[in-house]
Amino acid sequence: MVEQVINKVREPPNPKKIYRAALELSHQCDNVLKSAQILELFSPDNAAMRDKLRTYAERLIIPPSQFSRKGEDLIWKKAFYDVITSCRATKAHLSGPVKLPYRAHLMSAVGYYQHLLLKLQQQYHLNLCGVVDFAHDFSSLETQVPESIMEEGISAVHRCLLYLGDLARYQAETEGTNYKSISARFYHQALLICPNEGRPHNQLGTLAGSNYEGLEAAYHYMKCLASKVPFPGAGDNLKGIFNKTVAVSKDVMCSPESYPATRRFLICFLLLADKLSGPVSMSEVDQLVRGLGGDFTDCYTDNRQPFPPALVLKIATMAIMLAENALAPGVDTVQPKLIPALVIELMTTILTVTIQQLGEKLSSPDNQFQSLQISGGVEEERSVVMLHVISSQSLLLPLKILGDWIKARHQLIAQDLTGTFWAQFGDLLNLFPHTRDLERIVKDGFSQSQQQQKIALPEDVALRGLAPLSALHNQLEFPPMSSDLTLLDEFALRLLCLKSVGQFAAQLRPRPGLQYDLNSDLYSSLLAKPQVRSMVTDRERTMKAMAHRRLQSEIKGLEYSVSANQYDSLSPFLVPVTSTVCLHLRTVKLLVATQRSVIIIPKQVIQDLDNLKKSRENHYARDAIKYFESMFKNGNWWLRGQGDQEFLPVKEPAPSPEMAGFLSVLSCCLYLANKSQGIVTLLVPDDAVSAAKNHKNCNPPNNYTGNLPSGELMELAKRYGIRVEGALEFYSKWTMSNRHGKIGRGK
Repeated sequence: MVEQVINKVREPPNPKKIYRAALELSHQCDNVLKSAQILELFSPDNAAMRDKLRTYAERLIIPPSQFSRKGEDLIWKKAFYDVITSCRATKAHLSGPVKLPYRAHLMSAVGYYQHLLLKLQQQYHLNLCGVVDFAHDFSSLETQVPESIMEEGISAVHRCLLYLGDLARYQAETEGTNYKSISARFYHQALLICPNEGRPHNQLGTLAGSNYEGLEAAYHYMKCLASKVPFPGAGDNLKGIFNKTVAVSKDVMCSPESYPATRRFLICFLLLADKLSGPVSMSEVDQLVRGLGGDFTDCYTDNRQPFPPALVLKIATMAIMLAENALAPGVDTVQPKLIPALVIELMTTILTVTIQQLGEKLSSPDNQFQSLQISGGVEEERSVVMLHVISSQSLLLPLKILGDWIKARHQLIAQDLTGTFWAQFGDLLNLFPHTRDLERIVKDGFSQSQQQQKIALPEDVALRGLAPLSALHNQLEFPPMSSDLTLLDEFALRLLCLKSVGQFAAQLRPRPGLQYDLNSDLYSSLLAKPQVRSMVTDRERTMKAMAHRRLQSEIKGLEYSVSANQYDSLSPFLVPVTSTVCLHLRTVKLLVATQRSVIIIPKQVIQDLDNLKKSRENHYARDAIKYFESMFKNGNWWLRGQGDQEFLPVKEPAPSPEMAGFLSVLSCCLYLANKSQGIVTLLVPDDAVSAAKNHKNCNPPNNYTGNLPSGELMELAKRYGIRVEGALEFYSKWTMSNRHGKIGRGK
């Protein structure tokens, strides 16, 4: 019967008749699909009918006609896709007699679309070399193709790449997961062809599945919805990811310490993205934003690179997209006040981790940069070696796009960019090589006079089509037109782009964010006194100080950090008691991440932890010991143990072991207060402070076998001039005051 139908259809002379013939064959394919068994779909007669349909439909595409799009749909749906979905619906393709013909059907489809891809390039005189895998330069052909017709050809190539991506995704089910990377490659090529199309991102989200708690998929769905041409189903797909996150987050909120920091961060970030997609309370989001910073820092404390660079770039992009949704005209919620703070909080946290990691790398006695300093090597050579050291820092990629967004949206977010933020950003820029040396490497990739990037970096390609950065992207050369950059060239260009953000901050009026010294190529904050700030930002002194771990100059540096800002009354030293590091370890980590005060761990606290860890139920002590061992081993400016000579005798009776232990901690506080001539804060559990105010006894949690400091002990510390505060309350004050760009005075 099928053979009779094929013979009945004669090749018509014009596109309309060709389309009618193809449509008739399409109906016959539908009938076979409804009545035949799965294996019968691959019979020679049915395969011949689909081939004939494909031949007719291709004649509608090349040469182009008014039925070109209909021809594309017939080929994809009737010649290939319907058979694929029928097999996948019954899972017959995974085993049995159907598996082999199904695999052959997929390979046939892949071969056809690779062939069609070349024919389309020839038909429309396209040059896609360097963009797609199956390319040839047909742009030199004599016949000219109108621009509007060429755009139709580019769209057809875009759809071919999507079909190839889908086919590779189906092949991954039978050929192995390696085909997933091939599928992603086709989708990314489709994005290079048409960056404003959202469908490739929707397909990439489907391909990502539950990777990284679904965050990778959520990124692509959000990117799809933010595209000029979004895919309709992406919203429902994104909601599905958020629903799964809400279900998992309940357990995370109940027992956060039971989850690794990486998983905790990913789940909380997705939860925050879900809440920001609709009306939400300011306090709820504020709490999540603050927690994210601590979780991110925890991730990089336990592991130098816990996330792939591409994932952190996606996280930064999601934060920007959330901010853009809130800043859009007509949005009447509390979101505009909250979401820019999320972006700034994320960027500040990344800055903190980056500065710490770069400091450790540049101060390592093993790297070549240090030997060049000692031997007095040539400045330019030293900068190249320094750039090699910095080029391993993957967090500079998200910082670059966050900096671009700040420049693009500064007028809307100016109130969130505090002096403290710019000071930290300036500190990072001062770790980079000299601008003139970077320009020699980049050459034509950056215009110093205009402070303008000229060649696209990989992160720019990934974010192409994102509305707030469109002005920047319109000025860039994207592949295949851009010149070939080495990895070192890319990093040099990236550093120049970050320095351009510093230049932008220095030119802000009426309140510049930074000051720039052209002669030294250094940045300084307006919050700092020039003579003190110059000591901190001088590149050579900073490198030498970091080479010796800066421990000997610790007190002087902290005197600067406290006295430089007329509003700043933070203690240069924080000393937690044993119960604080056990019950509020996460808060201690957050305070270390703020890089505003050095936290000193007394010898008595270490001794107490050793005793407490012997109890099986007391996991607090074991967690604290593990954290301190890791930090002390790697070396950290903002957290260290009490020195052997760092104590002053306290002339008080010690009638009990508890009193004796507290006096040992107090003696450490007195030494630090005397040495720095500043305020030292003793951090205690907030429950102990509350109980002392109400003249009540405070009992520790059931699974903590240690003691909480009594009201009498805290009063004793105050009599000696030591400030006593609850750890959570202290961090909360710092967070609130830092948001306003100053530290309020304590009472």
